[in-house]
Amino acid sequence: MTFRMRLTSLCLTLALLSLGAQHAQAQGSCDKLTVLTRNMYLGTDFAEVFGAGDELTLLTEVAEAFAEVQASDPRARIKAIAHEIQTTRPDLVSLQEVALWQTGPFDPSSPSANTVAYDYLQLLLDELNSNGGLHYEPVAVLTNLVAEAPALGPEGFFDVRFTDRVAVLARTDLKKKHFEVENVVAQHFATVLSVPTAALGTITIPRGYIAADVERCGQTFRFVNAHLESFEELLGLPFPYFRFAQATELLLGSGSTGLPLVLAGDFNADAENPTDPTYQLLLSGGLMDAWQSARPDEPGYTWPLFSQSPFVYESPSRRLDLVLTRGAVEATKADMVGENDLTPRRPMTSDHAGVVVNLRLLP
Repeated sequence: MTFRMRLTSLCLTLALLSLGAQHAQAQGSCDKLTVLTRNMYLGTDFAEVFGAGDELTLLTEVAEAFAEVQASDPRARIKAIAHEIQTTRPDLVSLQEVALWQTGPFDPSSPSANTVAYDYLQLLLDELNSNGGLHYEPVAVLTNLVAEAPALGPEGFFDVRFTDRVAVLARTDLKKKHFEVENVVAQHFATVLSVPTAALGTITIPRGYIAADVERCGQTFRFVNAHLESFEELLGLPFPYFRFAQATELLLGSGSTGLPLVLAGDFNADAENPTDPTYQLLLSGGLMDAWQSARPDEPGYTWPLFSQSPFVYESPSRRLDLVLTRGAVEATKADMVGENDLTPRRPMTSDHAGVVVNLRLLP
């Protein structure tokens, strides 16, 4: 056999071994998946808007809130979130505070804010799907609060409309026989908080969840993204009644299933506080905390990464962003993203850290 023939034979053998290894790896990883939960951060805090005591104060507070959104640099922040997703490669992404900000000319007779300033979802999808490789599309998008108010800024009067959404993204570059999403439900909670304000009247804040059954190589589990109430502190309530009731609805609704269950989201319940009633309620429903399972000796605080300015990092003190499991699924690894990404060039990606969890479906 000549040298050239031996070299050709060796190359062919190596190629076959490589293909065999790739096939074995694909077969071996069929029971594994990765999920990421990410609060995208609205870009401002509504406490001062809700607290405005008269119409003139409201005008200036709305303008200041929108200026804070602009200063938070949503495009740079969302580009950083896209990089997190591209790096961790989750099969499913649970998103909260997927804001849509619109503006328009001041019109006291009718809503006029129809020009898109920042669409967080579209910005994220554009970033994710522009570089090749991984591809993501929304499984569902649930619209919660929609509110429009006039503003008075340095350039005069204008209108601002804010839309809050939750969304679930799924990879579309995987073969259907390996990964398919079915039976999608997007549902508002029956229990919702209403906040009385002096200038805007009573504001009702819808919250909700998205649930879907996901088939992974012949095994099916249920995936749920939820965002529970966070504004109860504005009313000074001693017990988080609305958040607790929403968690109850979740457990009795899409959480009531014989399928393996994965809940991911911003639950606004502090998992590091042993007396938090909402977190304890979720555990009483048979759910396991993926972070505690994978990293029991680390607190994993996710909020707040800042309180006043996204350029001023603060050490977080609460763990609100969770991945919870029940049934034939277990967490094998858990990490945070975005918890220490402050740079001189841009603000923090969000006031929340994200949580990425590797899971294994059990036979």
